[in-house]
Amino acid sequence: MRKLILFCTLVMFISGCSNNKKKENDFQYTYNSFVNSILDNNGNDTIEIPFAHHLEVTKESSGEYRYAITIDDARVAMYHIQMMVVDKSASGQYPFIGLMNDEPEYSMIPNQENKEKNFVKGIVLEGLSATPKFTLLIQVSWKDYAQVNTRTVFFSYVYDYDQDHKDEAKSNQSAEKEDVKDDE
Repeated sequence: MRKLILFCTLVMFISGCSNNKKKENDFQYTYNSFVNSILDNNGNDTIEIPFAHHLEVTKESSGEYRYAITIDDARVAMYHIQMMVVDKSASGQYPFIGLMNDEPEYSMIPNQENKEKNFVKGIVLEGLSATPKFTLLIQVSWKDYAQVNTRTVFFSYVYDYDQDHKDEAKSNQSAEKEDVKDDE
């Protein structure tokens, strides 16, 4: 009887490990497919993108540059959204959402929001760049209303933190000069 219990326990352990290994392999395949798809696209932006997208960048105290890409204001029903950002100047792990089987599936439906059902108004994906100048390549994929067809769009950002803040510094200096003139 002990041998039978030990055997059953061993079989359950082995099957559990093989299921975890299969999930890991499935994720790695999907992840690599996204990276390859983005790099193969080489920054060619899709002409018609049915949602708004924005980039915000802040400089961290560590000297790195945190970027946040937001997609929102969907004009079509987007179910099971998958998104990845590739920083062309970096290697390693890239930020993503929706690629793992055990994470929640997010959807964006025009003018609807229900957080309990993961219908969101927008999605923010953050990452870090070691350099002030970087190119971000983004892929967003989703299923249509019938959840049969998959649609994919690409867009990119070429960003120069120093240039962006140089213009901001000039406008601040101009505003200060205007304040001085008004005081005279």
